Amino acid sequence: MKKLILFIFLGCLVIFYACSTETEPDNESSEIYSEDKGSSDSQRTESDRSQEKNIEKKTVYLTFDDGPTSATTDILDTLHQFNAKATFFMLEPSMRESPEVVNKIIEQGHAVGLHGVTHDINNFYKSEQSALKEITTAQETLQQITGVRSNLIRTPYGSVPYLTKSYREVLDSNGFKLWDWNVDSRDWSLSSEQYLDTVIEQIEEQVNAGVTPIILMHDKQNTADHLSSLLAYLSEHGFQTEKIKENTKPYNFNCYQRCHQISTQE
Repeated sequence: MKKLILFIFLGCLVIFYACSTETEPDNESSEIYSEDKGSSDSQRTESDRSQEKNIEKKTVYLTFDDGPTSATTDILDTLHQFNAKATFFMLEPSMRESPEVVNKIIEQGHAVGLHGVTHDINNFYKSEQSALKEITTAQETLQQITGVRSNLIRTPYGSVPYLTKSYREVLDSNGFKLWDWNVDSRDWSLSSEQYLDTVIEQIEEQVNAGVTPIILMHDKQNTADHLSSLLAYLSEHGFQTEKIKENTKPYNFNCYQRCHQISTQE
């Protein structure tokens, strides 16, 4: 009887040991699975990061000349609607006439620049000192109104042909950053549909050439009325608007022997 009991006891031990062996996870296999899973997660993360790096950020600069005007508020409202930033190159008399608008431009996070006083070729480009005086006068007025001292400038009608080397050197030595453009909207002469078409065409040309578009527009009602169409296009095509900063590398027209003094004009 004792032998039978002992035999049953031993049999139970064998069965218990066999069951334990089958249900216990294999440590080595578990470790391999864990390593593979970690490696897969790591590879997936690196792949995601690589894809993010490959998504090219397309920057565009929106610039508005000749303001502030009665259209500026509409322009600001549209920019706010699209969460877009711009740079306003303003005339000194207009700033004095609408100081509240100048402050609103800054409050909404846009950049401000200087466009002189007279916007008259014969006055502005009369001499190096006349150009410097117009720019410094605009700078002082902007600072008085807003407390902001800007060194960003755009000369009337662009730097070619009347801003010769000597003019550029004087402005540069006084710390001013000259900005021209590479996309001319021609919003001052074209109908709304025409100027939008020409802007989009030029933007695509600049991007295909690997160049950041800098769009010249004017602070006028026709531009304000159709600005939303342009911003919708930019948004749909992955562009991000940026304001020009003091440390942004300026874009200038090259004279290519085209520049000359205003007195030599025929």
